[in-house]
Amino acid sequence: MTHRRQTMRKTLLITLVALTLFGCNKKNIFEEERSFEGDKWNRFTPEVFEIDINNTEKYYNIFVEVAVDTGRYRYTSLPLTVNLYSPNSERRMFYAEVPLTENGRPKGEMAEGYRVSSKRIRNYFSFNSKGKHRMEIGQATSQYDLEGVHRITLRIEDAPIEIE
Repeated sequence: MTHRRQTMRKTLLITLVALTLFGCNKKNIFEEERSFEGDKWNRFTPEVFEIDINNTEKYYNIFVEVAVDTGRYRYTSLPLTVNLYSPNSERRMFYAEVPLTENGRPKGEMAEGYRVSSKRIRNYFSFNSKGKHRMEIGQATSQYDLEGVHRITLRIEDAPIEIE
C-alpha cells in the first residue's frame, strides 16, 4: 500500500470518528406524544410525562409540538402551563406558548388534516437531580374543553455545545 493511500485512509478514519463524535450533537433523550379523544383537551386534565434523567451535568432543549384541527381551533397560538416535579420534590413551573401563525400566515406543516407546529420552550435546561421527573403540561386557555387540539408531543434533546 502506498504512503498516499495510507494517509488518505487515516484522514478518512479521523473524519468519520469526528463526525460520529461531534456531528451527532442532537440526540433525543425523550419523546412521547399524547392524543386527545374527540380532539378536545380539558383545561383541568394536564398531560403527564415521566422522564428518567441520569445526568445532571448536561443541558437539554425542550420542545413541544402540537397538531390542531384548524377548522375547530382558530387561535394563533396554544398557551401552556408546564410543571416539572423532580424526585427530590422540587417543583419548577413556567408558561410556554406554541405559535400556530407567523406574520399572519399559518406556521408548521399540514399532516393528516392537522396543522403541526413545534416550539422550543426551554433552551439549555438543566435538571437538578437524577431519577424520574414528572412533567405536567396543561392548556392555559379559558376554555373548559379546548376543541381542535388533536395531539401534543414532548421532546427533549441534548443541547449542542456551541463554541464561538
